[in-house]
Amino acid sequence: MRLERFAQKEGFFLFWVKIANSEYLSIVRDAMTLTFPVVIAGAMGVLLNNFPITLYQHLMQGVFGEGWHAFGGYIWSGTLAVLSPVMAIAIGYCISERYNQKHLLDRTPPLLVGLLAFCSLLAIMEPSAKDFAIPYNWIGIHGLFLAIIISIASSEVFLRLYSVKRLRIRFFTEDAGTAISGVFSALAPAVLTIGLFALFKVAMGRLGVKDIHSLIYDAIALPFKNFGNNIGTALFYNFLRHLLWFFGIHGSNALEPVMTEIYTSAMKANELAIAAGQSAPYVITKTFLDTYVSMGGAGNTLSLLGALFLTRRKSGMNRVAQISLLPGIFNINETIIFGLPIVLNPIYVIPFIATPMVLTVTSYYAAASGLLTESATEVAWTTPVFISGYAASGSIAGSLMQFFNLSVGFLIYLPFVRIAEKVRTFRFEATYKALLQASDNIESKTASLTDMPGEIGSISRALANDLRESIKKHELFLEYQPQVDCTTGKVQGVEALLRWKHASIGRIPPSLFVPIAEETGFIDEMGLWVCDECCRQIREWRDRGLTDIVMSFNVSVKQLGDPDLPEKIEGCIKKYGLDPSCMKAEVTESTGLSSDMGHNVLLQDIRLMGVNIAIDDFGMGHTSLVYLKQFPVAMIKLDGSLVKDVTVSKISADIIASISDLCRSMDIELLAEFVETEGQARKLKALGCHVFQGWLYSRALPPGECESAIRKGFGTY
Repeated sequence: MRLERFAQKEGFFLFWVKIANSEYLSIVRDAMTLTFPVVIAGAMGVLLNNFPITLYQHLMQGVFGEGWHAFGGYIWSGTLAVLSPVMAIAIGYCISERYNQKHLLDRTPPLLVGLLAFCSLLAIMEPSAKDFAIPYNWIGIHGLFLAIIISIASSEVFLRLYSVKRLRIRFFTEDAGTAISGVFSALAPAVLTIGLFALFKVAMGRLGVKDIHSLIYDAIALPFKNFGNNIGTALFYNFLRHLLWFFGIHGSNALEPVMTEIYTSAMKANELAIAAGQSAPYVITKTFLDTYVSMGGAGNTLSLLGALFLTRRKSGMNRVAQISLLPGIFNINETIIFGLPIVLNPIYVIPFIATPMVLTVTSYYAAASGLLTESATEVAWTTPVFISGYAASGSIAGSLMQFFNLSVGFLIYLPFVRIAEKVRTFRFEATYKALLQASDNIESKTASLTDMPGEIGSISRALANDLRESIKKHELFLEYQPQVDCTTGKVQGVEALLRWKHASIGRIPPSLFVPIAEETGFIDEMGLWVCDECCRQIREWRDRGLTDIVMSFNVSVKQLGDPDLPEKIEGCIKKYGLDPSCMKAEVTESTGLSSDMGHNVLLQDIRLMGVNIAIDDFGMGHTSLVYLKQFPVAMIKLDGSLVKDVTVSKISADIIASISDLCRSMDIELLAEFVETEGQARKLKALGCHVFQGWLYSRALPPGECESAIRKGFGTY
């Protein structure tokens, strides 16, 4: 309901959701998430080499010698210097995952699609003139825009060719597994894809375009050819620089000729004028832009980090902000550019472009009015904020100007950060709702929730990690639902129900986190904790005079794969000095019980130690009656769908009556769950069932409230 109300009231944000969730933007966002560790490592390498403390530089040189920069340089060479092909592989992989999600019976190897994107990118590049090698100047951030375009195009071309059945080579022998068969099936489409991009490169050469990357960058710098150094040029420069960043092009590098010709030369002219005792002729210089406009890097992202810290205290983006803060202080912001991300993120395009333009105006007029001294001293671009302002202006005025600009940038970014938070919440809730539906779907339970593609799988894996931590920190808890004899109103037992209150999401239903625990192998540890906690609680109640209550605890069929399970249960019972008869192990009928898998032996061992066995959700599975023959059952719990329909469906009533007769003849106790109305209770009693569990009596309760309910008892029917 919360999601629907949000959709109705926040129609404005639906526009942003629609754009942000467009297929290709979503794919690029997922790919950037995959490459985030590469970006982090590269940023650390840059910071290591450019840490702007003279003492640090001298210390590193004294300890490691003249070549001490090599280590950080090698990190950069293996990360940011090759980011374009890395991103191409990631985009191809993500596109293939989306394809596989839609074509479950016609899947393609995701890594193969990623490698084809990488090869197609190299195919359209102009090799290095010296040795026909990979042109390293275009495989870093400089070539990212073209890498995004080519990887999307090559992946789509391959998938369309792959969909043509006649192009597939069918190859399967007893010696070759499914992997080699899949490779041969994709062989012709893969070769054709690379061939098409090589052909495109040839065609561009015939048209006189030797280097596509150079063509793009030359076209970008062309408008500045006859521009002078004035406020209009500076505004256009910052607009174009940040627009290019948004599309994945390194704006600063793309416009490096402009920076050198206009702003670096202006900086040198100011230095010469000051040295000659004259006034500085230029306001806007390279140091001016680095110091007052690009605090934290392109886009004045230090202001963005401040807005993120204020708004997203509990979100995952707060961690991205935390990681980005240290390099951001030194104006290295690749982590926030690609981690948030800002690239191709429609929500941040306006503030990312507008903030530098506004700060250019405020700083320019502050200098023009005499409040700020013109920059006459070159300051290293990695110098932290406030220090750089003082160094550039020679007074505290520069630092105050930076503080003012950071505040202005913060106010510009803040509403967009809040929009992004609402969009993120909306998208998360929609995905989480889909995940809940998938976990409730019987067919989807045959597949792994954590292996599902897209954001559903990402949330499942994130929940799995959080669940692991919650288990270690003992953050799970139990609630207890009474099981009542309707003829006496007396509580004869309780079922322990596992609960998990996630720090950000709130309560997560067991139908979701229990399958995740089973898939990830946490179920054994979690199940043993449940058994131990149940024994501890029943011991506490018995010591307080409740000596005739039976505690039911759930056992996953995955736990039955542990041959030591009976000994572990017995250990918990002995630990608290309990009579085994006060414990009851419940196994769900629909979870794949099988005597062929040894489940019968384990359940027999549990029953022999004195613990009763109950089969949950009994009555609708095609093997229900077989279970009564194969397993040592002491109680069966009617399937909830039968109980809910008992007053309106003659078939459900007849099935329950038959089960009731069977239980009496086999001396098996019968219990009805999900009893919610008096009509259901009376009908079930007439059909021979008199032990009920459901909201007609009580919801699942914390231990103290449950104890009070047990002592008080309930009404009769």
